Amino acid sequence: METEKNEKKGAVQISEEVIAVIAATAAKEVDGVAKLVPITSGLLFGKKQSKTKGIELDITDNEVNFNVSIMALYNYKLREVAQKVQNNIKDAVETMTGLKTNVINIIIADIEFGDAAPAAE
Repeated sequence: METEKNEKKGAVQISEEVIAVIAATAAKEVDGVAKLVPITSGLLFGKKQSKTKGIELDITDNEVNFNVSIMALYNYKLREVAQKVQNNIKDAVETMTGLKTNVINIIIADIEFGDAAPAAE
């Protein structure tokens, strides 16, 4: 939990879960992201995944690191989608919490084809 002290008024705490929700919402706003999916590779930061599926985070010294697992939409440039997700999370988290983002790893875990599924050969 992130705490900021204000000597006159008390402390403000932002839970890791709230930070995860901010990151998840920012990721889902990006065109080309179908949804977030659970991280299946295990404990990437040595911590369990947040209750917000698809988001893992670690906060150290007012810096936050993320692992974000997404399902991308077919026919989108995956590298561009990942970069937009990174930028959107960085902007949202830094603006809303005052924390600095250090590393934002994007895991493209799956592709959603929808109506654009390739024809069977």
